Amino acid sequence: MASRTIVAILLTLGLGTTAAAQTSDDLFNPEVLQRLDLWLNSSDWSKLKAAFQENTYYPADVTWNGITVRNVGIRSRGLGSRSSTKPGLRVDFDRYSSGQQFLGLKSLVLDNLTQDPTGVKETVAMRFFSRLGIPAPRETHTRLYINGVYAGLYGLIEAVDKTMMGRVFGSIGDNVQNDGYLFEYNYVLGSAWRFNYEGSDLAPYKARFDIRTNESRAESAIWGPIEELVRLVNNTPSPSFESTIGPRLDLTAFVRYIAAQNFIAENDGFNGYDGMNNFYFYRLENSTSHVFIAWDEDNAFLQSDYGITTRNEENVLTRKTLELPAYQAQYFSVLSEAADSAVDWLRQEMQRQLDMINDAMVSDTLKPYSNSDYTTAREALLAFPQARITYVRCEVSKQTGATRPSGCQ
Repeated sequence: MASRTIVAILLTLGLGTTAAAQTSDDLFNPEVLQRLDLWLNSSDWSKLKAAFQENTYYPADVTWNGITVRNVGIRSRGLGSRSSTKPGLRVDFDRYSSGQQFLGLKSLVLDNLTQDPTGVKETVAMRFFSRLGIPAPRETHTRLYINGVYAGLYGLIEAVDKTMMGRVFGSIGDNVQNDGYLFEYNYVLGSAWRFNYEGSDLAPYKARFDIRTNESRAESAIWGPIEELVRLVNNTPSPSFESTIGPRLDLTAFVRYIAAQNFIAENDGFNGYDGMNNFYFYRLENSTSHVFIAWDEDNAFLQSDYGITTRNEENVLTRKTLELPAYQAQYFSVLSEAADSAVDWLRQEMQRQLDMINDAMVSDTLKPYSNSDYTTAREALLAFPQARITYVRCEVSKQTGATRPSGCQ
């Protein structure tokens, strides 16, 4: 009993001998189909599924690769992906045990893949973003077991939190750059928003930007800079736009993000069909500057002829940024860079991931689509890369006046 207690303490502190041999990179290794086990009271699992629209937490143990972390919190998660049959899950290691971590992580996300019959759009998109230097979570796939019973194929996703901010933005000396203000964008149903100014009251910005760090700070310190940024974006004329907005938003990183998102034909992203959606927003530590962080790309790869300027005029921030010749040139340059990066790699990565998950997907009886749907979606996805590369290169040449590549009509 004493030895068991010591092992449990070591695991809680992240010091167990097995845990020390593993890292979060091993957990999120994109070339490995993981196995994750959740152990919880069967009545709690039934309650979670029955009340899947609620965010109620339940205690559970998590086992991965021979390591067990006890007394973590799990809850249903998602927006349109919420399911009573195959719930998406958030796992918080420190929910009931303050300071508890696993492989240096405070939490992780289990994506139920209910909105993507291929099962790989999200994971392929995030790997592609990382290739292009865009902040994105680490992701792979896992077979999920609940109390020893197969519960289906899931996406295993790094939570966007202070731990990820430290990984992405690194350290200055001994100071990890993760104490800034992190926001999750909250899509407000029936209220499409495209960066229009909504007045000086902070309420509209509080509704759309859910604070995830520094929650106890004054509202003016949390949302005041966002109100200021939106107001200045809307009111600043082109000649002074870069000098005014640049210190408050990394415009170069923003253009890279929206161009990459357009290349993968994401219809529900920053320039989405119903306004902005699916991203995190981070104000850097001790800074006025904000950056966008990619999130939830499972609606990517919509169609190969997705227009390369789709809805760029509708969003105020996108429109006013791309009115400046240097940023417009950068936008088309990043599209070309994305096309070059996708050659060979994108289809191969799609095929690799599809092969890796195939057996787990086929045997997943809880997914909301048939194996025939999965097969059809696979074929359509694999046809996307080459057609998209050709389309984007031809459209960029048309927009910029560059020499037309071969294959353009």
